[in-house]
Amino acid sequence: MNESRPVARYRAALAALDPRISIAAQLRALFPLIEVELATGVPHAAVLDDLAAAGLAVQHSTYAITLYRWRKAQRRAVRPSTPTTKSSSPVPALDAIQGRPRDIQTPGDLRKIRDMRIDLEALRREGLANRTPSADNIPVKRNKS
Repeated sequence: MNESRPVARYRAALAALDPRISIAAQLRALFPLIEVELATGVPHAAVLDDLAAAGLAVQHSTYAITLYRWRKAQRRAVRPSTPTTKSSSPVPALDAIQGRPRDIQTPGDLRKIRDMRIDLEALRREGLANRTPSADNIPVKRNKS
């Protein structure tokens, strides 16, 4: 029997896993290998055929959804954290808006926006603390000639 290299790699990876774990978990373990195949131009249908030959029969919808979620998790893992701005004032900045979600990913995040509490006075103080005098804000005296 002539077995292709991807099938052999998939079989070896699957043999190292606990057979009781879910199909999605098995796919997540194989996705680094699958991504290499996809990067070289192998179609998804061929990957599904190779997975079936390796002993992991997966529906296309399960494969697609699990791949989407795995890639999303990979993007989050490598995304740099949001830069924090340093305040020039010695007084620590107050959070004027409480309950603000970091990212809007779900309908629950939108509900958090609706339920945010905004302290307008603290927001004004934050704005004043973040302002720095610049050349654009300095009034220029003009002589009347």
